[in-house]
Amino acid sequence: MPLTRRFEVSYLASNGDVDEFQRVAPATPLFEDAFSALGRGALISTVDGLTAVEDLLPGTFVETSDGPQKLLWVGSMMVFPESGELAARAPGREPQKMVRVATDTFGLGRPAPDLMLGPRARLLYRSSACVHMVGTEEAFAPAHAFIDGVNVIEISPMSPQKVWQLCFDGQQTFYANGVEVESFHPGLKSEAMHDREMAALFLALFPHIQQFDDFGQMRVPRLTAFEVENLRAA
Repeated sequence: MPLTRRFEVSYLASNGDVDEFQRVAPATPLFEDAFSALGRGALISTVDGLTAVEDLLPGTFVETSDGPQKLLWVGSMMVFPESGELAARAPGREPQKMVRVATDTFGLGRPAPDLMLGPRARLLYRSSACVHMVGTEEAFAPAHAFIDGVNVIEISPMSPQKVWQLCFDGQQTFYANGVEVESFHPGLKSEAMHDREMAALFLALFPHIQQFDDFGQMRVPRLTAFEVENLRAA
């Protein structure tokens, strides 16, 4: 049997109500990318002020780089210690680790206070060196690409930790503790990378989505951790 985990979803229904459900699905990158960007206590900038991610409700207007955007979906899952449930069920599986960013790492108040990120978080990376690679001076990069062992460190959870991710209409850049974070988007051509059964199982976790194209535009490109390392070394 494939390794599975429980995913929790809260979403904005077509009638304006907030509905919730839980579902067991494969513990693969396709699914985990959608649920594991932010640790508990991450402060999200909304039109009503800062709100902890665990208190966010779909329908809230969240501040983004393009102005206030309506939050359509909140997903969450648990990250387990290296000796926890998933480790016992999958001895060869790479352990999931979180990333802690110290206050003022990226400038004054970025973040403030310390920011705990989930295993699949992506942060905005700005550099003129990006232009020749992706055609723009900014791109999203995995949070672990910023690890320096001093201000940005990897954390192995000692107990199960809940992590979250947010979904809007299209890819968005929102702010957690003052740091630019990428909202969930499955990426370009993601449908072609998975068989029909797996794609249908995945889309069922997004009641406001009928097909992959409904995730909307992806205007900011992505870099891999390896690409970021090469850019910094250049």
